[in-house]
Amino acid sequence: MAPLSSGEPPYDILILSNGPGELTTWVRPVVMELRQQLPQARLSLVLSPCPHASGQEMKIAQAFIDVDRVQDPDFFLAFLLTGQTEEAWDWAKRGVVLFLGGDQFFAVWIARRLRYRLVVYAEHQPRWRPWVHAFAVRTEAIKRRYDGGRLLGHPWAHKMHVVGDLMADGVASAVYLPGVPLSGWLGSRSPAAASKPTAGFSSPTQAFGLLQDASPSSIGEGEPVRTAPERVGNRFTDRVSGPEAFEELLPRGWQRLSDENRTHYQVGLLPGSKPAKLSLGVPLVLAVADELRQMLPNVRFVIPVAPGQTPQSLAAYAHPKLNPDMALIYGTSAILEQTNLGSQFVTPFGSTVQLWTSFPAYSVLANCDLCLTTIGANTAELAYLGVPMVVVIPTNKLEAMRAWDGILGLLTHLPGLGTWLARVFNRIALRWLGHLAWPNIWAGREVVPELRGHLRPVAVAAQMRVLLEDPQRRQQMQTELQRLGGKPGAAQAIGELVAQQLGKG
Repeated sequence: MAPLSSGEPPYDILILSNGPGELTTWVRPVVMELRQQLPQARLSLVLSPCPHASGQEMKIAQAFIDVDRVQDPDFFLAFLLTGQTEEAWDWAKRGVVLFLGGDQFFAVWIARRLRYRLVVYAEHQPRWRPWVHAFAVRTEAIKRRYDGGRLLGHPWAHKMHVVGDLMADGVASAVYLPGVPLSGWLGSRSPAAASKPTAGFSSPTQAFGLLQDASPSSIGEGEPVRTAPERVGNRFTDRVSGPEAFEELLPRGWQRLSDENRTHYQVGLLPGSKPAKLSLGVPLVLAVADELRQMLPNVRFVIPVAPGQTPQSLAAYAHPKLNPDMALIYGTSAILEQTNLGSQFVTPFGSTVQLWTSFPAYSVLANCDLCLTTIGANTAELAYLGVPMVVVIPTNKLEAMRAWDGILGLLTHLPGLGTWLARVFNRIALRWLGHLAWPNIWAGREVVPELRGHLRPVAVAAQMRVLLEDPQRRQQMQTELQRLGGKPGAAQAIGELVAQQLGKG
């Protein structure tokens, strides 16, 4: 395609997204792929308001996603109504709107206003089908709804394209192997892209499998120990080879799970990334660390700090005067200590929890025996890494959960009445909703424990102790998670769909 004029891009790709999970696990790998497939394209990211937002989405996008321009969600409504961005962006005559999170209607409206083709990633339900040019659907089951049988075809069948689960690409696009930092795309390559560098791996499955080879295994004697490869192609350098390089990818004092001389369990604590979760999550995981350390003294803990958060911001949730929800969860406070080796929380009972600020934290998570996590995209990421987990859904403060879409979300944020409505909606939802952790949703049964209700830290710690002392059960959980997780490749397929639509524009 010839450029429109000197200095202008030949075409625009407008990506519509919203929450932090979508940005890090959907948008990031797709942008990496688009940069390779369509290097001439100008990539614009428009953020829409999201009930799951952390408030740091703009910073996350600017820091971790290679787009040409980003618009803050505060200006989304004005853009939707007038078509004008805050900075008065110009648009090429030819382009594609790519939906990667939010409300599909917004994508339809924007595409029609710009007269662009529209590609929608439909994780569950393809909507607004007459006005969408191509759907990238996650599973064959979604596509089959629109096949219409052999005799009578469905009018929308030709729009449905199975691409797979972008969550797998989100992990693969930023995975760190023991000793080998892999910054960049590990997605499966088309023949045309076969000559492009893939960090020394012959296929994405090879790279993905090597990370899983370092996943949780037993501490117990007699258990098989799987070792990570010492070299992969010629991609090692002096800086990243050897034990010293691997230590840079783990908290101090931590070891590879494959280390025969390991003397302690390694536990990851994921309290969430949004204020509503953190106010309960931080004091809860700190209290669980205290309780678990009483049961198993040889345990080390780490909190991977979520994008948009800092050790200082997390410390506010560990301070009893700044976080009144601490008492509701029977939580533990902590002080933040800064050392030349990093930051750590120290509880009044002497438990130390290290804070890992590098993002993504897959090198750490892949070397955890067990993780304690809230619900969200992190349960899917842990599943793809094959990391056993315990998932907590505390109802100690029902009104804290207001992440509802549509009219329910608006009602729960009404002044005064919103708090009461949130309690009612959440009480009903928790009674009738099924599984909430992604691996359990995929399997249709409980693969990882979901602890929901009025939680106490000692009960959570007891459940974790059972798993830590049962290497066979953790191995079974890991195997099942790896089976459910799937393989990367969705981002490449979405990039190809976008390229096809540009050719039709």
